[in-house]
Amino acid sequence: MVTIPGTATVATRTVPGKTLVVTVAGLGSQTTAKVKVTGPKKYKKTLRVRGRTRLTELRPGRYTLKAKAVGQKRAVDRVQRVRVKNSRGAKVRFVYKAQVKPDTTAPLPVSNIRVVRLTAHTIVLSWDLPEDLLEVTVERSGGTDADPLDFVLNDAGDGLVDTGLTAGKEYTYRVATIDDAGNTSSWKSITVSTLAE
Repeated sequence: MVTIPGTATVATRTVPGKTLVVTVAGLGSQTTAKVKVTGPKKYKKTLRVRGRTRLTELRPGRYTLKAKAVGQKRAVDRVQRVRVKNSRGAKVRFVYKAQVKPDTTAPLPVSNIRVVRLTAHTIVLSWDLPEDLLEVTVERSGGTDADPLDFVLNDAGDGLVDTGLTAGKEYTYRVATIDDAGNTSSWKSITVSTLAE
């Protein structure tokens, strides 16, 4: 390499083994697929993939990728697991095909609904999620005139915070899961009383 006097030499920065390339095929160039990625140290990321997307600066380790259905098309291998090694990165390819027949199987419901924090005006709940899941729906009844949608689901969908409640009142929550085909699970319920002031 020859450097002209008075100029800076810029070297290309490489990060071996910390790259994951995600490719989607079968959807066309203008269609976006949603892929959820989990990995070491509680790594979580949701990708919007159109063609090919690259994740960089990853820790070496095992990564699990879950591809969601797009319209009537589904990924042939919806869940793929890869290892990002020190010596090199990894590549994952999701191939989408039209669904032959509609999925009418309900997903598993949530389990282990529990109270993780309780005050006179706040209830914080948590639960365990099944694998086949697109989203969670929650309903509340009893105890207050507040809007039943005032509570806030956390980013992972495995818990909620409900504030502005009435002290010493009983509330019932019911939770169901919805899969990527729109099927809804059975409801799981819990009844909780806020503390008295």
